[in-house]
Amino acid sequence: MAEGAEEFSALLEKLKQLPPGRVYAGQKLPSSRRHWSDNYYVGYLRPYALLQAEGLDMMGHVYHSYSLNSDLLIDFDERRRDHYNLYNARYVVAPESVKFSEFVIPHQQFGRHRLYEVDTTGYFDLAGTDMTFVGGKRDHCPAASSWLDSDLPATKQFPVVTFGDAPQGLERPLPLSQAVDAISEVKAVAGPSRGTMISEEVGGNYFAADVNVERDSMLLLKATYHPNWRATVDGVKTDTVMLMPSFVGVPLTPGKHQVRIEYRPRRLRMILLGLGMLTLPMIWIVEKKGA
Repeated sequence: MAEGAEEFSALLEKLKQLPPGRVYAGQKLPSSRRHWSDNYYVGYLRPYALLQAEGLDMMGHVYHSYSLNSDLLIDFDERRRDHYNLYNARYVVAPESVKFSEFVIPHQQFGRHRLYEVDTTGYFDLAGTDMTFVGGKRDHCPAASSWLDSDLPATKQFPVVTFGDAPQGLERPLPLSQAVDAISEVKAVAGPSRGTMISEEVGGNYFAADVNVERDSMLLLKATYHPNWRATVDGVKTDTVMLMPSFVGVPLTPGKHQVRIEYRPRRLRMILLGLGMLTLPMIWIVEKKGA
């Protein structure tokens, strides 16, 4: 058995018992930038790979670049508490030798592995949306990177982002190509409390929350935006928007609300999946007859 494997297995079991939250165990950065996880292994494997293989919700390293958020993960700053909250990076797994900021609180020791916890709002948060950007996808990454580097995430100011034509009803949306300059000029002010998250529920293809809203806000779901996310507020279908960096937003008025956001694949995709499942047995039958 690899050195530290038994202790790491105990850490893994502990994580499965804890309340839902994403796990951060380091990340792979460009070759010009070094990171403490570069030399963090259990046997020949990196812990973030082992944790992801166990089905834990991970933050920090992905094996694809399909989502808009994937290219932005290298901008995650371990020194910023608001970045942990932004991604709901509630748990941290690292070697005991790594020093973190004081808000990353040690939870339990497992041999040479240490489990930490960070206080976050969970998978939801309440946000303001004083800016709207409209443009093409190629302008998104520089804009979102600039936003992450600013003080706006800490004050929970999340601009609306729309690809293509500007939606009706928006007042003076800015071109996404000008977002870097526009964000640098914005004064980051948090303002009065927007409310509190009462509870949340995490399912296989949905998130649900009870929330008490004190002023008009966006309910932020910390998951990559896609038009297939469908929202209901107090049982009523409600449109979603994309919020910077590319999360799901649902507009809420003051008061207590029950919100459910569910991912529903488009009908065409389900039809194609069904056809695929029918085709495979037919191929098997044809090959069997030809044998």
